[in-house]
Amino acid sequence: MAGALTAPPAAGGRVAVTVLTGMKVTVLRRSMSGPRAAGLVFGALCGGVCAVGTALLGAADYATPEAGFGVLALGQLLWSLGWALGPLVTGGDATLRPAWFAMVPMRPRALALGLLGAGFVGVTPVLALVAFAGLFVLGARHGPAAALVAVPAVLLQLLFVVVLARFTPQVLGGVLRFRLGRELSALLVGLVMAGLNSGWFAIGFLVRLGSGDWAGGAAIMVRVLPSGWGVVAVDAARRGDWPPAVAALAALAAVCALLLAAWAALLSRQLVRGGGRPVRAPARSRTRRRLLPGTPVGAVLAKELVLWRRDPRRARFLRAALWTGVFTALLPLLDGFDVLLPWAGVVAALFAGAFCVNLYGLDAGALWLTLVVPGVERADVRARQAAWLLVTAPVALALTCAALPVTPGAVRPWVFAVLPAVLGAAAGLIPLLSVSAAAPSPDRPGGGPLDDLADESAEHVHAQGLAAFWLQLLAALPAAGVVLAGTLLSSAPLRWAGVPAGLLTGVLSAWALGRAARRRLEARGPELLDVLRKGLVRTAPAEPEGAGGEGPSARATATARGRVAAVGLLTTGGILLIAPQGLVALGLALFAPAARSWFLVLYLPRAVGIPLAVVFVVLGAFCLRTARRLDRPGGPSRPLRPDGTEEPRAVPDHPAPSAELGS
Repeated sequence: MAGALTAPPAAGGRVAVTVLTGMKVTVLRRSMSGPRAAGLVFGALCGGVCAVGTALLGAADYATPEAGFGVLALGQLLWSLGWALGPLVTGGDATLRPAWFAMVPMRPRALALGLLGAGFVGVTPVLALVAFAGLFVLGARHGPAAALVAVPAVLLQLLFVVVLARFTPQVLGGVLRFRLGRELSALLVGLVMAGLNSGWFAIGFLVRLGSGDWAGGAAIMVRVLPSGWGVVAVDAARRGDWPPAVAALAALAAVCALLLAAWAALLSRQLVRGGGRPVRAPARSRTRRRLLPGTPVGAVLAKELVLWRRDPRRARFLRAALWTGVFTALLPLLDGFDVLLPWAGVVAALFAGAFCVNLYGLDAGALWLTLVVPGVERADVRARQAAWLLVTAPVALALTCAALPVTPGAVRPWVFAVLPAVLGAAAGLIPLLSVSAAAPSPDRPGGGPLDDLADESAEHVHAQGLAAFWLQLLAALPAAGVVLAGTLLSSAPLRWAGVPAGLLTGVLSAWALGRAARRRLEARGPELLDVLRKGLVRTAPAEPEGAGGEGPSARATATARGRVAAVGLLTTGGILLIAPQGLVALGLALFAPAARSWFLVLYLPRAVGIPLAVVFVVLGAFCLRTARRLDRPGGPSRPLRPDGTEEPRAVPDHPAPSAELGS
């Protein structure tokens, strides 16, 4: 690769684009397996719906042409913000990291051009092009001149968002090392997660927003930004005013060139000095009164409380969960629904458990400090549970109590019964899942704070979080069942009996799951340390043999790709059936049947809708179980021999983890 990228300066950019684009295509083709493929399918479906919806805005009827162009300018602004701030949520595109090319003798501008060309490869640029095509549709409705100008406007808009998506991680990577940047990142993550949770309540608001009634004078605000300059050019061409049209397109092209030049300059600084920033020790330490006991539990608890306050990754997880709960409750207010306000604390607790599930993975190789002390496993697990509860439970309880003035009396037993059960289950699941299937998340020297989000083990962490989310809901079922029985029997004491039932469930869950985590750590501690130090071992399927790609390997590869597509569709369908059309619709049918939105069961009679919601939950669980079985039909895949049989598992040639600890 280095030889291919080492080219004369005149041809360096062209060669870099060709080579890096081919590299990204190869990486994407060979990494489409397991949870990553399922996540890509789900994201492509959601993004496709949004892209097609944005494109259809160009075909809608508006009262005036200015209203139509104002709506398109707002849509392009939202897409540009998504591309610019998306790295704060996803960690950016980690397929080709700029730091990997630090030793390649290539000019930063050529590397920037190569990475920019590779940025057009993938699903998201195609979705953005579909969304921006709405401008061409609207321009074609106003004449051939507007349609002709819309073609370069759409292409320049796509170039603008791709460059913006490459430029912002370089800038935000330094900003996120400060507290304000971390708060902004957590807020955006919470907003995105809340949009997935309760965004459908705002469908009516979005429909009214897309009508264009607001675009009389307010459209000027969305046109003055670079994301709206393409719309300005097409609108000017519609009126036959060519100087503003040409000026808008030229200005958009100039902004793209400036962003590319600035990105190349930032790349040169990163490749020379590294992306990291040394962490300075505090100038002075404060002596605080010792409140914790001088025992192993007290020592680990003090260490964990300090980490939850100072570690940027842990703090980001907690703040993202907090904002997820807040925005999940507030987004429905855009369309006048307040049914989720009482559940802000419960949602925050659910996502705090899901986000923090890889707790031991954050320690990486530092786990050996625990393993070398005999008999400290119980203190370590219990102290981690207590620390997580101390930093999470007060916030979740405060959100719940803040919504009490607007919480109906019939809903209060549900909230106070489910909240302790969820908190206790999360406190037990976090150490258990982390010890059972930890994924290494090292804090790389010289790396950015977003690197852990796009790490090679990120899909493993996402699967952990999804499992923790559903297991927390499962743990809340006994307490919710007691409240449901009291509601059906019209018995207030029985409804409130769900609160002690939830407390008992939470305590038992935290104790039993913590005990299982402690036993697992005692039995498999060295193996866990080996994984955290060396990473997850992945075995890729063998390449097809022969010119035509025929043979057992080719058939196995084709079967695996078909299985990946089925896993993605089943996972997407299972989540939609269980969450919105099942559990959420069931809750709305019981407490707020007027909030129909897109929930199917709310359009049916109550006697039919409630059983149908239960059927949706069961059907969704069946889809997820089927997807899980398809994803792992027979354990990790191994290369095939020419006769179609699997190769035997390789025996590692490195010393056992226990031997390494002893040395």
